[in-house]
Amino acid sequence: MAKGSVLLADVNGRDLAVAVVRPGDPPRDHQELACASLRELEQHLNAVLADGRHGELIGAAVCGAGPEIDGAIDLTAGDFTVTQSWLRAVLKTPRVALLNDFAACALGAPRLAPSAMTVIHDGKPAKSAPIAVIGPNLGLGVAGLSPHRNDGWVPVVSEGGHIDFTPGEAREVPVFSALQIKYGRVSAEHFLSQQGLVDIHLALGGDGDSDDVILSRVRDGDARAREAVSIFSALLGAFAGDAALMFAARGGVYINSPLMERIDGLLDHAAFARRFSDKGRMSAYLQGVPVYLTVGRCTLLGLSGLFSASDMKYSADEVKFLDC
Repeated sequence: MAKGSVLLADVNGRDLAVAVVRPGDPPRDHQELACASLRELEQHLNAVLADGRHGELIGAAVCGAGPEIDGAIDLTAGDFTVTQSWLRAVLKTPRVALLNDFAACALGAPRLAPSAMTVIHDGKPAKSAPIAVIGPNLGLGVAGLSPHRNDGWVPVVSEGGHIDFTPGEAREVPVFSALQIKYGRVSAEHFLSQQGLVDIHLALGGDGDSDDVILSRVRDGDARAREAVSIFSALLGAFAGDAALMFAARGGVYINSPLMERIDGLLDHAAFARRFSDKGRMSAYLQGVPVYLTVGRCTLLGLSGLFSASDMKYSADEVKFLDC
């Protein structure tokens, strides 16, 4: 019987996060690499596999930013497609799981250490209740997680970031009007993303600065940039509340993305809380639902949970009947 490692990878069309761990272990560190093509992805994976320190590869789990359909993901932020069959050929192992990035993120949420979470809406998570995970970044990722039996979870995939979105406060109306002129139909993702923050700032009279520049201006006390982040915070609260209702997420809502890590203390908590619970007759339902702002690569943590220490008993050619 062989002992070895598993490869975990998160690809979004621009970047790749990759780690190699022993089965059952969480990733303690990972590489982040520029990756905007299938050729670059193959080169990076081959380079990782060429490192002989990890032992035999007995399986892999890969997630991508886009819907997984029939073993393939067309990356939303890229112009290439990742397939399960291609990954099996490149990695030379039959045991390859391919899933949506926020399905992986949802699987990682219950495995987060308390130090990786900050409460931004107080509440007490209901025992054995579903959770929701959202993440505004290049796009707007959404997924749910449903409890399974006594100690397991089943991810509920979603493309909820593309739902129609409407203003809920007077100050949001001109922002929505500006984005409708620019895009035609507007979805939640048009507001809750890196470009969304830029477009909100533009609608307020800004000059098209990047999200990083806008956040820097908030720290410097710029009123327009601060208002843009406040509106973003309110819209995020509204969407988080919608996600809690859609998934009956009495176990909590987790927000995970690099953009949110950069916003961090600049979030307008009052605006977020106001819009999160402003749901008419369902407002009371949301009062006790906690919302957590999380840090780290939750996707890789979730992917690691697809393997266990017992997988170390098997070599690649002994698991051809298995498919994550």
